[in-house]
Amino acid sequence: MGKNLNYYGLITDLDNTLYDFSAVQEASCRAVIRVIGTGDYQSLIRAFLFSSHGFESHNAIKEYLYEIGISDDSTFISACREYEKTKMDSLVPFPGVVESIIRIYNAGIKIGAVTNASSDRARERLIQIGLQAYVPIVASPDLSGLKKPNPVMYQKAADEMGLSASSICVIGDNLMNDIAPAQTLGMFAVYARYGDRLPAEFAGNAVPDAILDTFPGILDILGLKP
Repeated sequence: MGKNLNYYGLITDLDNTLYDFSAVQEASCRAVIRVIGTGDYQSLIRAFLFSSHGFESHNAIKEYLYEIGISDDSTFISACREYEKTKMDSLVPFPGVVESIIRIYNAGIKIGAVTNASSDRARERLIQIGLQAYVPIVASPDLSGLKKPNPVMYQKAADEMGLSASSICVIGDNLMNDIAPAQTLGMFAVYARYGDRLPAEFAGNAVPDAILDTFPGILDILGLKP
């Protein structure tokens, strides 16, 4: 290891680890309901959650509109436009994320992301929070042909970083999708408890190597004293 560093690499989840994506989705669904003038945002959130097309697919909006008796294309287009606009406008990093990532990067620790979002959406969000230049490696389903919790996604990120699994620290808010697969490979897995919005029955039973209630706590784990 480099002087005073515990790990050479950091792999981070994006949604609900670097920013509160649950709040983003709620704000976006509220905006859609305002545009269409009927319905309720919680039902729309559920439509996204249980959509067979993916958590952010516009087909979820189309299906919801159909359920409440709206089928014209103009309303659908307006709803989708407002959904995407509000999603980006509402995307703000958790406290200390930007400063911490920049410090980690400047310390020479390689940074990558593993996400179930598409690579385009991942890059878009990193740009929005000002971190694209600091997180150059992104493993996503459209690039890998895989989805979390498949541990091969983490291995692909490690290979691209040129690092062994044991020299990498992983942080994520999902015990099943982030913690368990990282530990399978021998990576040090940190649970971002502050971002976990899942009900207990869906959380999984992995036991993390460390638990954080704020993102900047990762600095001490990496060997970068606050």
